[in-house]
Amino acid sequence: MATDPAAISVNVNFLACFVLFAASRPNRRVWLAAAGLGACLGACLGFHGNLIERALQALSFCGAGAIPAVWMMPLLTKHSDLKLLLKLLFPPFFGFFASFFLNIGSHGLTYDHFLYAFDGSLGFQPSFWAGRLVTATPLIGEFTRALYTALPIFLVIAYLIVERQGSAAARRLFVLLLLVGVCGAACYLVFPAVGAYWLFSKSFPLNPPALSTVSLAPALVKAALARNCMPSLHTAWALVAFWAAGKCGWLWRWTLRALLLIMLLQTLAYHYLADMIVAVPFTLALYAITQGGIPWSAIERRAAAGFGIATVGLWLVALRWGTGLFLSSPMIPWCAALVTVVGGAWMWRKLDRVGESRTAGEVEPQTQAIAVAAGSAA
Repeated sequence: MATDPAAISVNVNFLACFVLFAASRPNRRVWLAAAGLGACLGACLGFHGNLIERALQALSFCGAGAIPAVWMMPLLTKHSDLKLLLKLLFPPFFGFFASFFLNIGSHGLTYDHFLYAFDGSLGFQPSFWAGRLVTATPLIGEFTRALYTALPIFLVIAYLIVERQGSAAARRLFVLLLLVGVCGAACYLVFPAVGAYWLFSKSFPLNPPALSTVSLAPALVKAALARNCMPSLHTAWALVAFWAAGKCGWLWRWTLRALLLIMLLQTLAYHYLADMIVAVPFTLALYAITQGGIPWSAIERRAAAGFGIATVGLWLVALRWGTGLFLSSPMIPWCAALVTVVGGAWMWRKLDRVGESRTAGEVEPQTQAIAVAAGSAA
């Protein structure tokens, strides 16, 4: 693959700020202030790339300008919006700290060979297969890389969808997104990996090395690369956005989910199928832990959290020390993968239904009370 994911020139974090800003429906003065500040940034920093990239850069400059514009709202509209200001500050700060942490853990041994061996035990190398698909034409490559880089925008859209259900649901989603990042960073220290895209850069994606030529031992990767493959946080966050998409109309739901699936294809090209599989129980466990609307005594919540934590731990141990078992028969890795993904999806849906039934149970008495009050007034 010829292009590095970091080569995208548009600042996606500030594009996410623009989406949040536009969704808040600010008045004309605030819009003009954000646009004016964005134009100043554009004049100072300049525009680069093709027409689409220049347009996205302009929107990202406007998103950056929205931060001081919202801060100056008391002068512009005589009203302040601290909540919106904090929302706008989060994407760039989170992006900065994520980059800082990943740069800290960018040296030393990795466990890529174990992940590569598991993928190979399936009968083919999924990341190489995905790499060939996303590089079939330059247009496909640009599109899939753009979706991969646009993850912060997907998460902002997911937040805006859930926010319509109420501030409590939005807070739970925010905590979930944050926990995915923090816990994923901890897993990177336990099971560091960089991906076949980097490890086998000379042969990727056309010629996957034979498993017989790969030593089942930790590999020393001298390049300063983030060890951020296990689990795949792109997959974990995509699962959260995929779930949130179910809360909107069918057209938006399936459009968003289709784009997420294409993004996951690009994710597979940069990762291994193994760490994308582990992302399912990883996300399920954190989703169950953050569902404060469901009591911890509910069997569905405890079962989902327990299944997720135990499965992640079992996978980390099996991938590190159970390679021989996976290689003994293709049925073993395939069954393990199916049980993990299907079981995790089933528990996620079951937990979601419990939450929906509790919400409906709380709304019904309120509706009845309003109807009684209306009848009394009549």
